[in-house]
Amino acid sequence: MTYNLRLTPTWLEISKDALQNNVTQIKKNLPPQTKFIAVVKANAYGHGLMEVVSSVKNKVDYFAVYAFEDALFLRKKNITRPILVLGKTFPSQISLAIKHQIEITVSTFDILAAAKKISGKKKLMIHICADTGLGRDGFISSDVKKILPLLQNTNLEVKGLYAHFACADDSSFDSYTKKQISELLRWKKSFAEIGLQPLLHHAASAATITSQAVDLDMVRVGISLYGLWPSKEIETKHKNKIKLIPALSWKTRIAEIKFLPKGSAISYNCTHILKRDSKLAVLPIGYFDGIARVSSNKSFAIVGGKKVPQIGRVTMNLIVLDVTDVADVKEGDVVEIIGKKITADDWASWSQSSNYEVVTRINSVVRRVVV
Repeated sequence: MTYNLRLTPTWLEISKDALQNNVTQIKKNLPPQTKFIAVVKANAYGHGLMEVVSSVKNKVDYFAVYAFEDALFLRKKNITRPILVLGKTFPSQISLAIKHQIEITVSTFDILAAAKKISGKKKLMIHICADTGLGRDGFISSDVKKILPLLQNTNLEVKGLYAHFACADDSSFDSYTKKQISELLRWKKSFAEIGLQPLLHHAASAATITSQAVDLDMVRVGISLYGLWPSKEIETKHKNKIKLIPALSWKTRIAEIKFLPKGSAISYNCTHILKRDSKLAVLPIGYFDGIARVSSNKSFAIVGGKKVPQIGRVTMNLIVLDVTDVADVKEGDVVEIIGKKITADDWASWSQSSNYEVVTRINSVVRRVVV
């Protein structure tokens, strides 16, 4: 779909070239036989599900989503690459998984039993999720002996065996990460004893970039696909070897220009008092769109090439900028919220958050445009 950006008050620009660059850069770090799973859960980390998938579908081996509905949506959009659902698939969705060749995660005995019963003589592709130390979803170590008999003499095709790292983005936990890898390899050995050879995957962006567990069969790349670093430590150590380019730019237009005298209060609860006669720009975005309220009076935006402060309390649909020092600013001018001069990491700092949260919380109603 083509949008007239002159009529659009707020939008995201998603760079196809940046996405493809990031895939290429990350692949340089992988053995040639390792499969690349592009993780596009949570509306592709806020970048837009179809916008991202259509940009990289010819450069990756798999897509991974969290919600089954997203997998079904991609199939209906004629995406033919293998798709793995990382979240829970419910019994009512199993027949659709079979029909549309969607690979599902099995991490509980109830879903394993339902999968066996509902699939019957039809082939259902599953990935077993093991909890190797995250303490979240997945079967625990003592479940292995109970699982193996349930996977024999069935039409379930065990395509994958995987786990999630707890702290692969922090080198002080390297010994813990190694223990997690060893645990998954123990699972692999147990599966091999009954003739099952599922594809192993443990590495997300952090472990992929740092070459932990990349000698397994597949890697799951999320945050770095979008040109963002999983941690400051990894960025510092690897930015000269892997050239990631942020794929997302967030722009809006000035809705109103106004002049207020020194001493005027700005926004709810009067959290900012003007220290000079000021020229202000009102922007049509707020916490509904994804601007964290906690970033009030801390954040900045780019107007006319200059970095200007956001002042007053962030509200549901509006924020205010002090543009006193920007010449010739007018209503309708484009403002950069995230881009080359202000990053998702900046917003993470201002909102006491992470770059993951900053981009994924941009409201899905904000238009995404592939550029």
